[in-house]
Amino acid sequence: MLGSRTIGVTYPLLAYQLTHSAAWIGWVMFASTVPALLTHIPAGAVIDRFGPRRVMVISEVVRGVLVTGLCGLLLLGRLEIWHLVAIALVEGALSVNSSVAETALIPTTVKPGNVETALAMHEGSVQSMVLAGRPLGGFLFGIGPIFSFAANAAMFFSAALILRRLQPDITARGSLRGKLLAEIKTGLTELWNDAFLRSATLVITFINLMVQGLIVVFLAKATDERLPSVLAGTILAMSGVGGIVGAFLSPRREDIRQRFGTWVSRWTWIAATARRLRARRQGRSMMLVHLWSCVLALTLPLLLGTMPLAFALSLLAIGLTGGLSNVTMRTALSRVPTDRVARVVGVSRLATYSAVAIGPLLTSLVVQRVEPYVVLIVLCVPAILISGLMTTVPALRDTLTSVGKGTHSPAAASS
Repeated sequence: MLGSRTIGVTYPLLAYQLTHSAAWIGWVMFASTVPALLTHIPAGAVIDRFGPRRVMVISEVVRGVLVTGLCGLLLLGRLEIWHLVAIALVEGALSVNSSVAETALIPTTVKPGNVETALAMHEGSVQSMVLAGRPLGGFLFGIGPIFSFAANAAMFFSAALILRRLQPDITARGSLRGKLLAEIKTGLTELWNDAFLRSATLVITFINLMVQGLIVVFLAKATDERLPSVLAGTILAMSGVGGIVGAFLSPRREDIRQRFGTWVSRWTWIAATARRLRARRQGRSMMLVHLWSCVLALTLPLLLGTMPLAFALSLLAIGLTGGLSNVTMRTALSRVPTDRVARVVGVSRLATYSAVAIGPLLTSLVVQRVEPYVVLIVLCVPAILISGLMTTVPALRDTLTSVGKGTHSPAAASS
């Protein structure tokens, strides 16, 4: 992840250095991100065939080879922009393989009772690398492009060496027999038949769409008000800070809930609400909390005014609950049978990532025509409606309060 985040910064920097054209920055960034829209689902089927550890090792080795080749072209002075676009495209596709495979791999490396804690630690480390990787990439590129990409290659090769130390995949079939499209359909069916995974995927997709819109509004306001770039970057980083805190709080959520319950028992009307919610397991209502935090994130700039502090609090709140819900979602995915978990992860990731890609485009079209506060209202209204419906309609609410129903344990799958 550290390598992925640093190279995500150095690709556009190198593109501009080669061409002095902002248009090529966009093309290189597009080449590195578009594979996520095209390869998530087939990646899941490939991983289920050959095993997540093997796929991750091969992907990281090939990523290292590609970046090493880029370094060689840089040293020889023969690197062209089309080389960079091609490398970014292939390396981006391989990074999708690793991203999907790691979610399938982690539950098989720890004891069943430790899966949620392991996923929480992993989520926290991912969010930490998001914060650390971008400035590190800029720093290394400032020393020299060759140093930044050499460091990337070293990170990818090191990841492959570490992964090779794990036990061989126990679920890999290693056979090319069978129709790939049929296996992909199995992943779609598995996710759709699981009420929680289906609803949670749709909820996270919707939240991603709204949050990306919020970020576009903030950037538009920051540009209009000539906000210092350092301050703007710090505000955007608040979502990562919240994500780290949320991920590391996840294993202690039940303890926090109990302490909070003791405190609110002193307040009659709050205690009555808490008793109605206490019967549910903590993870079961996390998606509803995430939905309402999205509403809070969208309304804070309206209530406090479109000011830096309001946006910082909004992104901190959505990042905090996002870290918690990510662990909840990944824990639910870990209960899918191990021989098809990667396909289900691929389908879910495709939906949620598509919103990240489409959200800024749609919002930017609206921002060009109306004032930012109007855009916030446009985003806030559907967020309130969806959150209200998912909370008050029993048939909808039950789909987000049924973790484990319709899923199977990895042990059951292997038997």
